Amino acid sequence: MKRVLLILLSVSLWSFAEVRTWTTGEGGKTIRAEFVKSSDGKVTIRRSRDRKVFTIQLAILSEADQEWVKAKLVEMEEAEAAKNGKVATDEFAKLLTGDWERTEGHGLKYRIFGERKMKKSKDVGYPLVVWLHGRGGDVMTPDSPGQARTFASGDNFRKRPCFIISPQNPDQLGWNGAKADGVVEIVRELLKNLPIDEKRVYLAGYSMGGYGTFHILEQEPKLFAAGVPIAGGGNPGSASSMKKVPIWVFHGAKDAIVRVSQSQGMVEALKKARAEVKYTEYPDGNHGIVGEVLRTTELHEWLFEQAKGK
Repeated sequence: MKRVLLILLSVSLWSFAEVRTWTTGEGGKTIRAEFVKSSDGKVTIRRSRDRKVFTIQLAILSEADQEWVKAKLVEMEEAEAAKNGKVATDEFAKLLTGDWERTEGHGLKYRIFGERKMKKSKDVGYPLVVWLHGRGGDVMTPDSPGQARTFASGDNFRKRPCFIISPQNPDQLGWNGAKADGVVEIVRELLKNLPIDEKRVYLAGYSMGGYGTFHILEQEPKLFAAGVPIAGGGNPGSASSMKKVPIWVFHGAKDAIVRVSQSQGMVEALKKARAEVKYTEYPDGNHGIVGEVLRTTELHEWLFEQAKGK
């Protein structure tokens, strides 16, 4: 292998390293050696007969060897990720297609979005965004589920990749009772089956979903890292139970469907409870502010900065 750059390395290798025959692409010369590592277009091997270690350009090896190295790196990466509990289980990995897949569980149908490459994570995992639609919302029929798609579009997803789910409310009568419980159980199931950063699970919703956001945060404040209720409201008496969850509330001052006083009352109560709360009121906004809110870059930046224990 005349064109091979030989570099003697002092490295320790696994006792179970696999010995195989490596072949150059042009001359067909061979060498029996163990695989050590590969990075930056190079592969490091240890020759069997004298235990010398060499680093060579991956490109000079046969196509079969190059494919073997690629497969080996994937195998090693998945093994490392599995050790850290950050690989999607088969059942849920098939839902990560780069499109809005339909599924169901815990009494609710829902849509889920995640890219194929997110089936595994080298570190703590990806954030999860839970979006609750408003009354009359249909997330199952369209190609993509309404407002939730904002988190999966353009710069938002490129800069802040995440898993997104949007459950369908079956009776349109509020995110409470068994429906709220179902949302929580879906989140817990996903935490066990997808590479999700458990410290960065976010809950957001509009109108009925805004009420649902407050309600579920009240019931399960330790599960979520932040909440974004839009044009909703809640029970001011429950503010102390969610005071440790950062919340950004949005409402339109001219909302004739859900009065702005609903959000104002919650914000006042949260402030009295010394919660971390932000409030944005649109002076000329009506009930349909959700699109404008979700187009706000500052909101996305703020949301994904939140993490439990930070």
